Amino acid sequence: MEKTIKSILVLGGTGRTGKHVVEQALQQGLRVTTLVRDPSKENSLSEHPNLEIVKGDVLHYPDVYNAVQGNDAIVSALGRDGKDVSPITKGTENILAAVRKSRVCKLVCLSSFGAGSTRSKSPWLLNAMVRLAGLQRSFEAKAQQELLFYMSKIDFTLIMAGTLTDEGQDQGIAYALTQLPCVTGLPKKISRSKVAAFMLDQLHSNRWSRNTVCLLAE
Repeated sequence: MEKTIKSILVLGGTGRTGKHVVEQALQQGLRVTTLVRDPSKENSLSEHPNLEIVKGDVLHYPDVYNAVQGNDAIVSALGRDGKDVSPITKGTENILAAVRKSRVCKLVCLSSFGAGSTRSKSPWLLNAMVRLAGLQRSFEAKAQQELLFYMSKIDFTLIMAGTLTDEGQDQGIAYALTQLPCVTGLPKKISRSKVAAFMLDQLHSNRWSRNTVCLLAE
């Protein structure tokens, strides 16, 4: 029998996609904890009775451990901090270490199409854009993050999403790596709001359990 998920920890909850995750999770009646360095960034939802804002840093293990306790699942929209990719690498190490000492039964994480196991499926134009934009270290960190998940024993879903946008309503199509269509040129943009909804859907599904899934616009 699957565990009913009632409370979640959202990491990266003040980011452009993470904000949608927090908002939609609260709308679904979930109890939400967010770990943030600057609690003032959560002002729009700070008074919600089901939201607990915890001040801390994902790079500081005790902060992560304390935030994880009492939650059923983790939803992570963590990304790099400027040029610093340690929230992706060291942050993931701290998350997995804390999970081993908790009741967390599921971890859903957002990553980028073109990183890790999707690198060989990525069109040359996207790979060139990554290099020109100076994002190589970020994509290398996300590849390392994927390996950390697969080496762990946790039930995770890693979502490799295409280019994100705050506009539009394209919710994307989920693909297994072996089912990816031929992608040419730059992937079409996909709505952050819809990506957030897909992330939350994985809390109640085993479809992509311990797996990487690609989420690309139609």
